[in-house]
Amino acid sequence: MPECYGNPDVKQIAENVGNMTLDEIVTELKEPKKAAVEAETTAETGAGEEAGAEENNVAENPNTEFEQEFKKRYKDKLDFRIRIRIALYTSIGLVAVLIISSLFFTYEKLNEYYKSEEYRVKLFIKDWKYALEMKDIFKYKDLLDKDYQYTEKSGKPINFDERSKRIEKMFDTYKRISVKADDMKITMDTSSVNYANVTFNQTISLDKKEEKGKKTLRLFRENGSAKWKIFREVFE
Repeated sequence: MPECYGNPDVKQIAENVGNMTLDEIVTELKEPKKAAVEAETTAETGAGEEAGAEENNVAENPNTEFEQEFKKRYKDKLDFRIRIRIALYTSIGLVAVLIISSLFFTYEKLNEYYKSEEYRVKLFIKDWKYALEMKDIFKYKDLLDKDYQYTEKSGKPINFDERSKRIEKMFDTYKRISVKADDMKITMDTSSVNYANVTFNQTISLDKKEEKGKKTLRLFRENGSAKWKIFREVFE
């Protein structure tokens, strides 16, 4: 109303409503408020639903993420174990191959050595020492060739019979005989496979008596025979 504009109390908020009645003005004022309330309610409801969905997602996501993480870690652990086993089995296989190869190589070398003349000569020297230490005169004589000759330190040669008598007397005289052969060298004759030279530093102990010197044994064997005999013996 025109009078409202002259009222200082309402002049600042006075609004021209034209020919609208009071009821129309009240109704019009209620409509925006209602719309605002509905809009606010709708917004709150939507936000609530969205929040609820987010909460559901949050509620569901931890289990899903945990399961996925568990599966991933389990797979990684399983793959790691498989790699460890493969590496272990591979290492075992390589070690087994190396061991088998080494054993085979060793066997071949040993087999070759045991069939060699050097090994047979060493066995012969072992029998020679055994015959002296066991005071077995028959075995000792069997190791000497029929043309055997011994040369003592003085240079005097001694034949088979004389040497056999001296050895037999030594057996009867001394209770304990020990023979050591150090720095042994075996050389096969280049002109014939039936001759070999054996040199070593001999230490022979007769009870408390001991004698040292360089011993050379010249060996011979018949054609087609594997049995060696001593046909020359030199003590220096």
